[in-house]
Amino acid sequence: MPKFATGNMWDAYDEADLFCITTNSYIKQNGALTMGRGIAREAKLRFPGLGYRLGAAIEDDCGSTGKYGLLVDCDTKIAAFQTKYTWFRDASLELITYSVSHLLVYITTRRLGNVQLNFPGINNGRLTRAEVLPLLLALPDSVTIWELK
Repeated sequence: MPKFATGNMWDAYDEADLFCITTNSYIKQNGALTMGRGIAREAKLRFPGLGYRLGAAIEDDCGSTGKYGLLVDCDTKIAAFQTKYTWFRDASLELITYSVSHLLVYITTRRLGNVQLNFPGINNGRLTRAEVLPLLLALPDSVTIWELK
């Protein structure tokens, strides 16, 4: 079962093996992934070019507004954890389930010991914590799920 934390997830970035941020798959005309709110926006501002690298990876994997689940940017150890198809829609429980399964495989095959994930689907995703929590319980204790205070 994962661990849960409250506060600023960025405080755990340096020690993390993988730092998962919730994302969509909407690619803008300039080729960048739409990362306009929440932790995705913060990541885009901290790491110039991240939106373009993720946008290119999504296009290669599944095309704009497709289904990818999890994509890792090796330059930053940031993982795009998909919760939506487009930025303006609500998060999808089906997509979160899909992304959790991809994250589980990634953690297992790489034997990662410190994975950080912001609580998916709540806030801008407009799902409730109670709806999403059961989907996350399959994650191992190497995963910490963060919520803001």
